[in-house]
Amino acid sequence: MSRLHGEKEVSYKGRANLVSDVDKLVEHQIIEELHREFPDDGFLAEESEAIPTKSGYTWIVDPLDGTRNYILEIPFFCVIIALAKDDEVLIGLTYDPVRGEMFQAVKGGGAFLNGSPIRVSDKTELDDSLLSYDLGYVDEKAAMAIELVLHLWPNIQGTRIMGSAGLGLAYAACGRTDMYFHHNLAPWDIATGLVLLPEAGGVITDKYETPSSLKAESVIASGRSLHSQFLAATEGLAWRQ
Repeated sequence: MSRLHGEKEVSYKGRANLVSDVDKLVEHQIIEELHREFPDDGFLAEESEAIPTKSGYTWIVDPLDGTRNYILEIPFFCVIIALAKDDEVLIGLTYDPVRGEMFQAVKGGGAFLNGSPIRVSDKTELDDSLLSYDLGYVDEKAAMAIELVLHLWPNIQGTRIMGSAGLGLAYAACGRTDMYFHHNLAPWDIATGLVLLPEAGGVITDKYETPSSLKAESVIASGRSLHSQFLAATEGLAWRQ
């Protein structure tokens, strides 16, 4: 937060994929602290080489999800930390430092926002729903996402492009939006959502209707009834292929 309105060193990992020195600094500090406490655990983080696990547990870290927002001083970004045993996420934490909001879940223990229980939206009809999504860095797939929204329009209430998959999933988990979908995610983007959505009473799959996992690139996250409606309404579209 102290660097939000200051100078940043920015480089490109792809045509539209930015990274700042703040990403790298925050990631280094998180890994250093966790490694001190859990020296046998592995680490999978966006800006670092993976560290193999000796214990079977792996920490998954996205130090700054929503980097472009952060660089442009748009106050919508978060820190993601999750703990997985083999490929199963057991603990997930998404922290929004601007609003001081901590979304967290432990497998089997419920989902919470700043200590209060959260639930997914109870909307059951697409035409009564607000859908959130992101376009990602693959131009062809981004175009397919826009085509999908045009296919659904005007039979939805509206859409939001979030700029942070971590907060997109968190907002779906607490019912601020009715759904979040994305076609091209990394494990550190989706990790907290994998435990947050189910613990908040929701469902999270990939675009092929398979239960989502750390290996899944796509995600559809919402309440169960709305999820089924979305799948039916988008069947056969290019985004779903």
